[in-house]
Amino acid sequence: MKNRIGIHARVRWAAITLSSVVLVGLVAGPALAGVPSKPLTLTHATDMALNADPRIDEQRANVARAQALIERVKGEGGPRVSANLFAGLAPKASDGIFTNGTNTCPSDGCTLRDDGYELDEGITVTSGLTASIIQPLYTFGKLENYGNAARLNRDVKASEVSLARAETWLTVRRAYWGYLTARDTRRMLEGIKRKVDGARDDLRDDVDDGRATMSQLYAIESGAARLERYIAEAASVESIAIDGLKTIIGVPIDAEIEVADPRIEPVAMPESELDELAGRALNQRPEMAMAENGQAAMRNYIAARKSERYPDLYAGVVAGATYTPGRDRLNNPYINQPLNQAYATPVVGVKWDFNPGVVRANISDAEARLQGVVAKAELARQGIPFQVAEAYHQAKGLDRQIRALDSAKDSSRKWMVSSFLDFQAGLIDGGKVAEAVKANTEAQADYFRAINDYNMSVARLAVATGDYPQ
Repeated sequence: MKNRIGIHARVRWAAITLSSVVLVGLVAGPALAGVPSKPLTLTHATDMALNADPRIDEQRANVARAQALIERVKGEGGPRVSANLFAGLAPKASDGIFTNGTNTCPSDGCTLRDDGYELDEGITVTSGLTASIIQPLYTFGKLENYGNAARLNRDVKASEVSLARAETWLTVRRAYWGYLTARDTRRMLEGIKRKVDGARDDLRDDVDDGRATMSQLYAIESGAARLERYIAEAASVESIAIDGLKTIIGVPIDAEIEVADPRIEPVAMPESELDELAGRALNQRPEMAMAENGQAAMRNYIAARKSERYPDLYAGVVAGATYTPGRDRLNNPYINQPLNQAYATPVVGVKWDFNPGVVRANISDAEARLQGVVAKAELARQGIPFQVAEAYHQAKGLDRQIRALDSAKDSSRKWMVSSFLDFQAGLIDGGKVAEAVKANTEAQADYFRAINDYNMSVARLAVATGDYPQ
């Protein structure tokens, strides 16, 4: 059998494709799920993968974090409670504020004590509590704009969940159809190998009887040996593919699963025209929602940064108390006794923490980030129609290839069968049989590969238009 590089390349292509599927699944590392009790359909496999893929859970966690940011902004607009309870040491003090040992001044005069920093009377323990409850009244747009930006950011993160689901949806199809392709290729090679083995056994008898030459036998044996190699390689790819499918859907690697489809078949092509598909993509792709929400979020963020130039108005209650055993409490309005007192008062105030240079830098940073978001949005508007067109034209072209290859494989199979019959009748030699076997093998392998490529192009078209479970 001459020049079998084409067959080897096709089997190698399948190995590379399916190995990449397994690598994606191993990186994702889905949580293990229950083993299916019945043959696995593509729909069931997709549902299992969407429930098992931790990449989707990661994006959901990002949505939860974005929601927490919304709650934080709401909290900034609510009451703020501050409290500080402390204990310490203080000098004892008694016998009044005057040197006569009382708090009253006689008619002949009196003198205020000046021993406040002496420890003649000993040390005692002091304790106290300061507290405040503050309610923001007006922030000149800070809370409103930060809140809007946080809500829009959450919507952006929600769209990223849809993107993760799209990747999982596409990956499980790559694994499922890849497995069918590998399995059908292996079965096809085994069928051809049985025919070649039969021809080889007949040829050995002919050689023994002198009706054929050893060169003819060697040609058939060479082809049989190479077919055995390709069968082994296809079986290896098949095993890798099924293990990759298990990994993606979250089934233990040593579990036994069975797919429901008896063979790989072309899926249906969308009936819509390219213009309609492109328009649908611009309306329902999550990237477009991300672009719109991202721009709106950044505009609110810029407004919030600009509002930091203004103060915050607030109202509240401020209170405090200290108690020190061994020190008298004074009720004189002019004399403060900080170590033995209590107070509480309502307050209305203005708080302004303003650094012009920092505010300008924050505004410039936010505006630059908005420009980046706008550029990404424009890129999406330009790129999405091309993605749709690329997948659409690939699917159309592969659909035509499948029809052509279907005819080619039928003709090459008939050629191979006729060659075996002619060989058994002594009309042709083993080299002619090997040539027909090679043509049939390549046509069959090309047919399976074209179906797999076509199905994946249709799947990519669905992702490009947003027609997948988001």
